[in-house]
Amino acid sequence: MPDSLGLLAEFDAPQPLVEASLQAWALGYRRLDAFAPFPLEALLPLCNPKASRVPRIACVGALLGIALALLMQIGSVLSYPLNVGGRPLIAVPSLMVVTFLFGIVGAAVAAVLMLLIGSRLPRLHHPLFGAQAFERASDDGFFLFIDAGDPLFDEQVTRAWLAERAINVHAVQR
Repeated sequence: MPDSLGLLAEFDAPQPLVEASLQAWALGYRRLDAFAPFPLEALLPLCNPKASRVPRIACVGALLGIALALLMQIGSVLSYPLNVGGRPLIAVPSLMVVTFLFGIVGAAVAAVLMLLIGSRLPRLHHPLFGAQAFERASDDGFFLFIDAGDPLFDEQVTRAWLAERAINVHAVQR
């Protein structure tokens, strides 16, 4: 199915979900996600997040903010030179406060934007929400989702493998 997002397997208890998730990871599936109404500590090794790009982008935002502040301040001093008390036109200590604040604001804006972009937000609806019985994931359901984008994903093989372990297997459409 070209428009399939993946397969969603439903389990009746947390232990079969944990076992199937660990087995899927051992088989080489990497694009999988487990859903349960409470945290399952046994699945923490599978939830290792990738290194975030947010800190690097925040540093770039800070540097851009600093450059913008210096450009604006030095540009205004050079456009309208005032010799006050024999001080130099470009006195770096007098530029530090505004430069620091622009750096902080630049980092904050870049971090928030990268966080939203990296989280694919705002996304008001995910196709997984339309799957049968998935609303029970926050109440009493235990689900394992294997993404169709996984290199090992083959619809028939994966469905047969999940059907041996789960009580229900649903195809999730885009």
